[in-house]
Amino acid sequence: MKICVYGAGVIGGILGSALARAGHDVSLIARGAHLEAIRMNGLTVVTPDERVNMPLPASADPADFGVQDLVIVATKTPAFADVARAVGPLIGPKTLAAFAVNGVYWFYGDGFRPDGVAINMDRLDPDGILHAAIGAERSLGIVCWGGGEINEPGVIEVTRSGGRFAVGAAMPHMNDAARKLVDALGAKDVTFEYAEDIRAPMWVKTIGVIGNFGFCALTGGTIAEVHADPALYDVLVELNAETHAVALAHGFTGLGFDAAKSRKNPNTSPHKPSMLQDLERGRLMEISSTFLILQDLARQAGVKTPILDVVAPLIAARGRIAGLWSA
Repeated sequence: MKICVYGAGVIGGILGSALARAGHDVSLIARGAHLEAIRMNGLTVVTPDERVNMPLPASADPADFGVQDLVIVATKTPAFADVARAVGPLIGPKTLAAFAVNGVYWFYGDGFRPDGVAINMDRLDPDGILHAAIGAERSLGIVCWGGGEINEPGVIEVTRSGGRFAVGAAMPHMNDAARKLVDALGAKDVTFEYAEDIRAPMWVKTIGVIGNFGFCALTGGTIAEVHADPALYDVLVELNAETHAVALAHGFTGLGFDAAKSRKNPNTSPHKPSMLQDLERGRLMEISSTFLILQDLARQAGVKTPILDVVAPLIAARGRIAGLWSA
């Protein structure tokens, strides 16, 4: 299968390396020093168990690779409009496009009407460029459990071995294609799971990370440092609970969230969430696709979110003042 990974950061690099080792024809879209390092030395993925180097073709120009069977978009969500403008050479009539993102998918409202009510998702595709250039009909979502950091160009240091990825279609009529794709990927280094509705694992992931994103970015602390403060951790759990309430309002149950259990189990991970990494390294922050779209969805569903309504403008101001986010 011809697969182009558009955005060879942590998640894109993990996926690209794993799929290449599974025998697929993988190419990478990257930029800057990271691109030059991959071209010169290959892509290196370091896990707690091994160090894997793959000499993969890489470019900043999608036209170098031609039409693909699958395009995995693993850039930060603020770059999606640029991706839509440039991705054309990779897209043919049968190409699938899978989006590995943090937060809510731009196609979340396509073919999905909770209680028969349409969802306004204009914030994530305000000019309709993603719908025009790619379209929900060929799109899938990828939910990623796993992460890491790039401390050296061309080298991805993975937090834990054996990442897990849920894959599902944006539109119900594409479910069979999504199921067949998961079967065809066949990677051994990571686990791919088919999701009947990708929105469900999306909510599981978002509920689990939204508090860490917000409070680590605002304080500069690691997950362990934030969770070690009982008062702060209590507010963090409340933010997760508000996010869960929005998911419930959209009909998603059985997501595994329990506020009381969460309060008894703070996390001791020394990891810095990606939003804090982006802030510290001067990269665009995924504020619209996480905090602000959650506010939109909550208000449309009539769910009160007093914690979110404080944290969201604080995060937005933090990103704006740092020059890493704009409305």
